[in-house]
Amino acid sequence: MIEQLFALAQKKHITELEALTSESTNFSVQAYEGKIESYKKTNTAGIGVRGTYQSGTGYAYTERVHPSEAEALLDMVKDNASLIHEREPLLAEKQEGSWHDSQPDITEEEKIALALELESRARQAADVSDVSYAMISSGDGMRRIANTYGLNKSYRSNYSMAYLSVIVKRGDDVETDSSYYIGDLRHVSLDSLIEEAAGKARRKLGGKAVPTGSYPVVLDRRIICSLLGVYSSIFSARNVLQGTSRLEGMLGEKLFGSLDLLDDPYSGHERILFDDEGVDTRTLHLVRDGVIESYLHSLKTAAEMKQTPTAHGLRSYKGTVQIAPHRLQIPNGTQELAALFADMGSGLYITDVQGLHSGTNAISGDFSLAAQGYRIENGQLASPVKDITIAHNFFDLFSQPAVKATDFEFSMPSGHSQFGAPSILFPAISVSS
Repeated sequence: MIEQLFALAQKKHITELEALTSESTNFSVQAYEGKIESYKKTNTAGIGVRGTYQSGTGYAYTERVHPSEAEALLDMVKDNASLIHEREPLLAEKQEGSWHDSQPDITEEEKIALALELESRARQAADVSDVSYAMISSGDGMRRIANTYGLNKSYRSNYSMAYLSVIVKRGDDVETDSSYYIGDLRHVSLDSLIEEAAGKARRKLGGKAVPTGSYPVVLDRRIICSLLGVYSSIFSARNVLQGTSRLEGMLGEKLFGSLDLLDDPYSGHERILFDDEGVDTRTLHLVRDGVIESYLHSLKTAAEMKQTPTAHGLRSYKGTVQIAPHRLQIPNGTQELAALFADMGSGLYITDVQGLHSGTNAISGDFSLAAQGYRIENGQLASPVKDITIAHNFFDLFSQPAVKATDFEFSMPSGHSQFGAPSILFPAISVSS
């Protein structure tokens, strides 16, 4: 169908055309109380086109990937381009390639049995009163980007995941936590998943608030990943151009202490070899030793700012080009987590936060989040802490001296982007109760 679209575009005086196709199969099964509570299998496919007509760029898409849709699709491109009067550049290079990353998979029957076994065994763990989620999921997807300049790239990959969330109860005290595994399900350790989720939840039992004040704090790697997810938008060149990022005009400035922040598209749960405009990805340092080195660019923002594209133009076949990171991460540290506690002496280890959407401001950098964790006393993990709020500013937080642990981990995938970080010791964070 793509070749037909390109031929027809010439007849309709569409001077350049790009086509993005996507197809995926997703499976998930969830067990509860010894039965299958949810079973889903979906197949999706679609094609989105972006073309230049007269002086504007128009978008259109269809989920009926059939030659009979070609003419209507291109007519929508022309209609939409006539309304916009602004051209978005396409990658004007002939580049071709096809890649396939795959891992072994198990049958659907085996996934169902695995979900049932995970749920059953989790219920037998000490203090577990209920299992919120015992889920096995998998997916297989392919995307192809091509245009009338000779661009033609495709990539196929798959994934498998086990996810567990449990509730523990001791008297009237109730807590919850979760764990996950991504990879070959033939090698998943259910015991490790259960102990991680139940163990983290058990350690929260009996938590109490601490007095209001300023404390040295170790933020767990999961919290760091969450903050990166919220504040990654400040590196978007589109936000810089629109004046909604504090990093406007800050390239080359030392703003973040000794922080290193990079986007490595070849790490995480799957590789990202090219973006949704066809630009080849590369490892990109956004911040090196506190100095801002780059923004995240699409072809359009790179042209506007006269900078090199960074391969961060992303879209689904249904949407327009947006900007987001691939595998944004803070590199691993050199000290064990226990050594950070010892260096701290007394303070807090924060392991959970709530309110990431309502309690953060990506423009000012301010955040105020409900939190849980543990006291650190004499350099040792002590009693659990809850019913507190931590508050700081993202820019000020990372301008402080910070010590990184050696427990680097990626967050659970959610959408395109994935974030990675170790736990980090900060000298002072405001805490209220």
